Parts: sequence; C-alpha cells; structure tokens
Amino acid sequence: MKIRVVWSLLTILMLWAGATGNVQAKEGMLYEMKNVDEVDNQWEIHIQYPQFTGLKDPAFQKKLNGLIENTVDGYRAEVKEAAESQDFPIRFFGETTVMQDKNFFSVLMYSSLSRGNTFSGDVESFNFYNQEKAQLISLMDIMDLGKIDEEVQAQLNEKPEQYFVEDFRGVRPETAFYIQNGELVLIFNKYEIAPGVYGNPEIKVPVDHTY
Repeated sequence: MKIRVVWSLLTILMLWAGATGNVQAKEGMLYEMKNVDEVDNQWEIHIQYPQFTGLKDPAFQKKLNGLIENTVDGYRAEVKEAAESQDFPIRFFGETTVMQDKNFFSVLMYSSLSRGNTFSGDVESFNFYNQEKAQLISLMDIMDLGKIDEEVQAQLNEKPEQYFVEDFRGVRPETAFYIQNGELVLIFNKYEIAPGVYGNPEIKVPVDHTY
C-alpha cells in the first residue's frame, strides 16, 4: 500500500511539473547536444550546441539546425581570425540552454570570449513554436518594442546602484529572450546594462501572450 501511495504522489508531482510550463527542455526528446573542442597554441574553443531531431516541422528543423551550425562556425572563425593579430591566447566557451514554455521553445546560445585581460559575454536566441508550420519568432512578435523599453527603463530606475540607468538607449531588436510563466524574460549581454560582475542580466516583462 505504501509503495502505491508513494508512486501516486510521484506521478502527480511529475504531471504538475509538466503542466506548469517553463522548464529546461530535456535532451534526447527533441534534440541532442553536440560538442566542438579545438585547441591550438594561440586559441582554445569549447562549444556545446543542440541539434534538433524531433520537431513537428521537418523543414523548419533543418533550417533551425543550419542557423545554429552557422552561428557555431561564426564563433570559430571569429576566434581564429582574432588570434592571428594577438600576442596572447584567446579562449572561447559557448554553452546552449533550450528553454520550453508549453509549445514555445527558446534556444539560448551563450558565448564567453577572453582576450588576455579582456572578457566579453554575449547571448543570442532562436525562438519558435513547435508546430507543424513553424517559423522563427522575433521579440517584436511577442510585444511592442516601445512598451518593452518603457518597462525595462522603469526597472533599471529602481536599481541605479546596479544598472547603467543613464546609458540605456532602448532594447535591441535582436536581444535574446525566452518566455516564463506568462512573462517575457530578456537576457542582456555582459556590460550592456550593468557592470560585468552581474554577468548576463535578465529583466522580466509581463506580457499578455497566448500560445
């Protein structure tokens, strides 16, 4: 009897977790992770990225995988080109997280580049609905950019000790994002709106968006 009760509770918890929406999409269901590891005397490259295998739209899946691979190739080319003109080693680390909120997916590609004592941390995203006729979803498809700017500015103003309040000039259309429980989550590049100690800051913006 105890075993049945425990199993029932676990089942309920698993169903509840799936119903709440936003989670990191599990590898092996819709995609698998690939790795690039290259080391030379002047540069070092380590990149983890997904290859989708189970999306509902095969044509879109092929397009998305191509865009991701092109991004990875761009990272590699940037590092090797920069190494030719530098006297110190260059290190690049790329990591990808796939987020899911119901049938909305976000491929978040983080990149960290170190050139001697100089460091950068950028992030970009590919966003889409997993449906039979899928397409990439832009930030403007989710919400008006002007309204996003207003909300972000208001939140920056609340913490002037943390953010570059006076330097904010609006959200870039290509700013990385994902959806979390009815909120739009913006991810900014390192140093874009805050000192480097804050890494890639995230700002949540309420949005009335149906799936």
